[in-house]
Amino acid sequence: MGKLASTTAHNRYYLARMEAAKTNDRLSSRDGASEETFIDRKRLQRIEVGTLEPYPEEVMIMADTYHAPELLNYFCTTSCPIGRHTVPRAELQQLDRLTIKFLAAIDNLRGSDRKLLKIAEDGKVSEMERPQLEEILRAVTKLTAIGSEIRMYLEKEGGNKA
Repeated sequence: MGKLASTTAHNRYYLARMEAAKTNDRLSSRDGASEETFIDRKRLQRIEVGTLEPYPEEVMIMADTYHAPELLNYFCTTSCPIGRHTVPRAELQQLDRLTIKFLAAIDNLRGSDRKLLKIAEDGKVSEMERPQLEEILRAVTKLTAIGSEIRMYLEKEGGNKA
């Protein structure tokens, strides 16, 4: 392979392809990856250099071909204008780390049910209640991200689509 641009060495799509090339030699070159993904070689190069944003469909193909479900969350949280505002960022983690994060998030939510019930009691959110509701939202969002991380782990390690 030729000299890589410095941005390629840190590009998630390139790194996912190189990781996948460890088990599928055809992915070690852009020509082979292009044949596997049906994405034009020049287009793939521009995606990997970072001069072109891939289409969502291309990300889905790369994630499937490279066995890299983490690319889906990466795309949604960095490239999709809707996802940047609505999808919590998740990272591929090992099961022991996921377990610790999950238990900590659940612990952080303890008592939130009663707080939320008290806030909702009169059907309005007062200025005093707003910070509590925002705190509950942060905790739930964190738990949602952990759920996404568990899904990625299952897809990556277990080969299952959750």
